[in-house]
Amino acid sequence: MPSLSSTKFVRLLQSFDESELKPFDTWLRSPWCNSNKNLIRLFTRLVKYYPDFDHPRLDKEKLFREVLPDGKFSHRRMNNLLSEGYLAAERFLVFQRFSKDESLQKGLLAEEFQGRHLDDWFFRGVEQETGRLEKKAVKDWEEHLALFRLYRMAYHHPTQDARMRPGGSPITRMGAQADLLYALEKAAIINEKLTRNRLIRDENHDVQAELRKWTAVSEGIQHPSVELYRMRFAYARENRFDQYRELRATLLDRIGQLNPREQKLHLLSLLNDTLSLIKSGRLDVTDSLPLYQLGLDTGVLLHQGKLTRNTYTAIVVASNTKGTFEFTDHFIKTYTKRLDETILDDCYHWAAAHTAYWRQRLEECLDILQKHSFKAPYFQMIGRVLLTQVYFDLHLRDDSYGPYLFSFFDTFEKWLSREKVWSKMAKDSFLRFVQQCRALAKSYADVNFSPGKVEKLLEGETNIQALNWLHQKKDEVLRLRTN
Repeated sequence: MPSLSSTKFVRLLQSFDESELKPFDTWLRSPWCNSNKNLIRLFTRLVKYYPDFDHPRLDKEKLFREVLPDGKFSHRRMNNLLSEGYLAAERFLVFQRFSKDESLQKGLLAEEFQGRHLDDWFFRGVEQETGRLEKKAVKDWEEHLALFRLYRMAYHHPTQDARMRPGGSPITRMGAQADLLYALEKAAIINEKLTRNRLIRDENHDVQAELRKWTAVSEGIQHPSVELYRMRFAYARENRFDQYRELRATLLDRIGQLNPREQKLHLLSLLNDTLSLIKSGRLDVTDSLPLYQLGLDTGVLLHQGKLTRNTYTAIVVASNTKGTFEFTDHFIKTYTKRLDETILDDCYHWAAAHTAYWRQRLEECLDILQKHSFKAPYFQMIGRVLLTQVYFDLHLRDDSYGPYLFSFFDTFEKWLSREKVWSKMAKDSFLRFVQQCRALAKSYADVNFSPGKVEKLLEGETNIQALNWLHQKKDEVLRLRTN
């Protein structure tokens, strides 16, 4: 017999915020919303087990006897009651959403007034609601849609008053909203297709025809999000870096003029551009930190309150490389708990070790890495990268660490060759890291030190881990040996 926790009603209740439980109880007790008193008793007993609903005493038969003590247990009757509970919860959530959406309420009320031939109320309501929406400095897409629908209802009203009014203001405003709606949504789709073309193998969307149509329709539209899309779609190879800097400055200046969805779309796209330029060596890894900090402040980087592993590690790397350790400490303390539980422990220990390394507390970093056994393959890999960096720095401090360093290079390479979780392409950037570290360490130890040879070591490198760190170490080796 399926457990209660697998029923639709219980699964939906698990998604409820604690603040929603009492309103739902009130909803069930209202005769306007529910006529089945058994549902009230069902919810009263179920809610005791919120939020997990996994108590060993909680099963359908026992619950049935508590709700219907005088009835004979029946699977069918219990399932029907649970189904009714689910439908009641559905209606409650719809009502909750509706009660918070003022634009939707006003729009439906206008339709009711029109259908009941209350024309004076209809036009007054439309004028008030369009005025309220137009005054909002930042509108979401649904509010633009609400404006379009209100202007359309007013223009196509049976009385013809709006259509025959001189100047054509209603139809002009309706057309402007239609163009803006298209421009915003179509641009988001085109941008997503361009991103997928770049990131996903064997996916090649032909967006040039769509771009030409979008450019024609969006001409003359003054909207901060549309302006940012124009800049993004104008990227060209010959001056792409200058265009990136202009787009970045514009977004940072206008982020407050965008709604939350637009903030997310533009900020994530700019972050992707930034990471690509960091990988190619055009930007320093620290250049990403202000964007990540903005993403944290606006909530853009959090999906359902969670932070991804890649975002977490990227922020720690950028902050520590920049030397903003106070921010790193705050970030680890605040956001580690926002990670998936399966990687939380690995993330925390790696972040602690990474921070200790960049604070030049090499022995502390080494101690953390040697005591913690990373479980996730990703952290097994980047943990070895960090261990390589520690040994390298210890070698620069004290030549006696040389044998440990070169032995670890070999160990790391052998581990990479045996590792089956990662693809060859994914492992290549780590292999190049080890090879270049070894070449740099050999040059440092070479009696016949050649500055020119060291200068050329990282030329043309793009697919390599810790490129920013390698450049720092190259400069340090040159400084130590030439002095």
